[in-house]
Amino acid sequence: MSAPNGASISVIVPTYNDVAHIGATILSIVGQTLAPAEIVVVDDDSDDETEDVVQELAAQQGGAPIIRYIRLPARSGVVAARNEGIAQAHGAWIATCDSDDTWAPTKLERQVLFFRSWTGKPRLVLLGTYGYNVNEAGEIISLASVGPPSEEKYEQARRAGRRVILMHSSVMYSRADYLAVGGYTTEYGSADDGDFFRKMSDLGVAMSLPEPLIHYRKRADSIQIAQFWEKQSSSLLVGENERRRAAGEPPISAEQLDALLASEPLVRRLRRRRRTLGAYYNRVGAMNFVNSRRLRGGFQLALAALMDHSRVRAGVRNYLQTRRSGSGRSQS
Repeated sequence: MSAPNGASISVIVPTYNDVAHIGATILSIVGQTLAPAEIVVVDDDSDDETEDVVQELAAQQGGAPIIRYIRLPARSGVVAARNEGIAQAHGAWIATCDSDDTWAPTKLERQVLFFRSWTGKPRLVLLGTYGYNVNEAGEIISLASVGPPSEEKYEQARRAGRRVILMHSSVMYSRADYLAVGGYTTEYGSADDGDFFRKMSDLGVAMSLPEPLIHYRKRADSIQIAQFWEKQSSSLLVGENERRRAAGEPPISAEQLDALLASEPLVRRLRRRRRTLGAYYNRVGAMNFVNSRRLRGGFQLALAALMDHSRVRAGVRNYLQTRRSGSGRSQS
């Protein structure tokens, strides 16, 4: 299909009880140097003032992008919200943004130019960007260099059976490809984004533009903390089935994976448990530390270091490099 332009892009913003951030998110999309056709906000039955904020911004906005508000009749989850937003959107191209994240002004313009200049033999089907991790106050914490930054890196990951992971608030793709893979599903629980990326990467190149064009908010009440354990299990299943796909083996179910892991030697199971605990304490510790809960965060990071020191060391190095580069300033 033809390359995207502003008039062909619908931006989907699923939200739930996020009145504190939804306004800044919408304004960052409205302020794009290449305006999309519409912003479709899908409210997963919030009980705060989210609707009031969105409707006020919609009333103030003249011309493109049009701001549309859709309310689900009952809590249905982020997968249902995204799918409903895309179903009701008018654009041939879809961009996604969570309601607590924001975009740099040139984000869409840079992605559209990259799509238009693509000359790779496999077609480009999914394009994200790098970003910055920011704290609750909007201050930049560290660079988030997530996703293969080139076709070559994408191909390497596919040959090795590794998952292609992108920052979901940064991605753009065509509606036709979304429909071809069946959209977002709940088959892999809260790892729905990883499953979607896997299916899309079967169609062509899935990669990130290596420019920090989004601001990804680290908050203590985020879904990534609340659903950490469930997402770990779901992500293991996505990864295992990706490995099997590369090896020409059939996929397995969650129950089959549980049985497979339970049959492993005790030492291996304990090692995995230690790494997972290390990942958890690293995540919550970093979240607390960068949001001025230094004592609690420092203690949790110390626990994480005991279990997986390489993860903590990499995070600290990234944080210090970003601070030295002068990027640690407020973005919202």
